[in-house]
Amino acid sequence: MPGGYRLEYASSNRAKCKGPMPCKGSTISKGTLRLASVIDFRGNPTFAWRHWGCTTPKVLANIKEAFPDPSELDGYEELNDEDKERIAKAYEEGHVADEDIPETAQKGAEDDEEKPKKKAPAKKAKDADEDDAEEKPKRKRATKAQVRATLPLLTPLLTPSPESRGD
Repeated sequence: MPGGYRLEYASSNRAKCKGPMPCKGSTISKGTLRLASVIDFRGNPTFAWRHWGCTTPKVLANIKEAFPDPSELDGYEELNDEDKERIAKAYEEGHVADEDIPETAQKGAEDDEEKPKKKAPAKKAKDADEDDAEEKPKRKRATKAQVRATLPLLTPLLTPSPESRGD
């Protein structure tokens, strides 16, 4: 495989975007143009995919450094003419066009409205009287030995007497 980058259309809905937040981790839909960076995972080369729109100017600069012409990129020949033009334009401008950025990568007011904000836990209100009073320490739980010691004392109280049974 030539180089460390590849362009292609997603063959399934399984790949996750490794681009910047907030898109990182979102699914790359089948048929969407995506860019792969070849990475070494446990000694084996593999791909780290991202939406084409999640390609940052820094990544694009690294690609241009390795491949001065976009036609040198692996997978470029298989792309349709419209996508080839999009890539050539990004090469010239040094960044991906705004219309190529996926919805999952766009920050906006809509995201803030859709996601309810978590409320902070309510603080317990303390009266002025409580602040002055000493706090009582919590009672410790009784041990099994303590419970067994009190059982013989409680048994006569818990068993019904013959008078109460109606005998």
